Amino acid sequence: MRTVDLRQKKLRIALMSLLFILIFSSACTEATVVLEESPTAEETKIIQPTETLRPFPTSTQANTPIPDPTEGISLPPEDLDGVSLHFVHPWGGRADDLLVEIATQFSLSNPWNIWVDVEGFGSEAALMASLESSLEVGEIPGLIAIQPYQLTGVEDKILTIDLEPYFNDSEWGFDESAAGDIHQIFLDQFRLGESLVALPVAPRATVLFYNQTWGNELGFEGAPTNAEAFQSQSCEATFANQADVNEANDGTGGYPRNVDPNVLASWYAAFGGELPDQAMPQFNSETGREAFGFLKSMDEKGCIWINRKPDPYIYFANRYALFYAGTLDHIPAQLAWMDVAGNEDQWKVMGFPGSSGETMVIDGPGLMVSADSPENQMAAWLFAQHLLSPEIQAKLVQQLFTLPVRRSAVDELDDFSDQYPQWAQGLALVDDAQTLPITENWAVAQWVLQDGILRLFNLPEGDVSTILGEVDAMIGDME
Repeated sequence: MRTVDLRQKKLRIALMSLLFILIFSSACTEATVVLEESPTAEETKIIQPTETLRPFPTSTQANTPIPDPTEGISLPPEDLDGVSLHFVHPWGGRADDLLVEIATQFSLSNPWNIWVDVEGFGSEAALMASLESSLEVGEIPGLIAIQPYQLTGVEDKILTIDLEPYFNDSEWGFDESAAGDIHQIFLDQFRLGESLVALPVAPRATVLFYNQTWGNELGFEGAPTNAEAFQSQSCEATFANQADVNEANDGTGGYPRNVDPNVLASWYAAFGGELPDQAMPQFNSETGREAFGFLKSMDEKGCIWINRKPDPYIYFANRYALFYAGTLDHIPAQLAWMDVAGNEDQWKVMGFPGSSGETMVIDGPGLMVSADSPENQMAAWLFAQHLLSPEIQAKLVQQLFTLPVRRSAVDELDDFSDQYPQWAQGLALVDDAQTLPITENWAVAQWVLQDGILRLFNLPEGDVSTILGEVDAMIGDME
């Protein structure tokens, strides 16, 4: 555990970041465009991406002994009879209902007589608040679906085990065929050194939404495949809206400004950037200057515009935006808004185009097993393994619009792919995707990067190298 001085330093940095946001937020409102809410907006509600916390942790169990799980692996099956497992997760609504149904069916049919109770919280923030309350009374769930870095602030109280021995066990683990069926990129995201800290369960993809019909009308044959083509199309859409007879759409048309850390990471990856798994990221490099300098250049040309409403669906449906950055779970809401607007344009999802081609960034919670009795650890492992079965993965994909952890799950998603071709387009990008780090380094650095890019946009004479140098200095102070 690091000293209190380090925590105070991180708190000061956090307050500085908040101050940057407050100072420059007024600049963001002058050029915004507001659209009236549709009276049928309520009908388009879906499960939204969970809110990400801003933790200021110290280390992902770096200084805490991780219990040896081999005792649980050696249990005879009869010792699992009657074990009750508490599983908590960040999803709500229909996703929570589905997980309750999955757990009930598992409880009634598994050969070990394990019973699983499921509790969903609707967001990662609510889940963490519940975990902290549970710690006060000494109750820790056996299985937790969460971003690993979320637990680093309570790592001395919530210990989790290395799942690698379970994964490779000849009796309880994944056999060679099943292990090969799992996309390696999803597993690698949760590997730190030789340890597997979590199992992937619902990978979430950040992508661009693109209006193909409007792009064709603007004179482009297809979606842009590199940064230059992206800028050309975004600027052309902006010029078109400025020149038409509709004054309400002046100042719109291209790419709405988006400084969500996952989106910034996507642009960074599109230009060849890679975020380190455990080291602090640094952005004042040739790659960083190229990626964020590209966004600054587009903004200066007026081809990035500021949208006041956080949800992009109505802007896209009304041709205020040729592109926008979002996640695959935006698809059903976007379809609904297209219907509301009476818009029959053809649209797709695509990766972020840069010097490295189209790139997609993936993140999402992992299944972490709490260090408890051998019986509870094994019960948690068996249910986590069940959640990765192809049939269960297919059900989760259809509810959450995530990516399937198992390749064979796609065989059960033919109808889903036909109904939602945009989801299938996202799935096709997996082989060229990058995953976000799961450690506290990215958990903290992402917000410093966000504040730096906000300053880059809002300062008329903001120099890319200077701003990124300040970002790196602030990130370096956290080490």
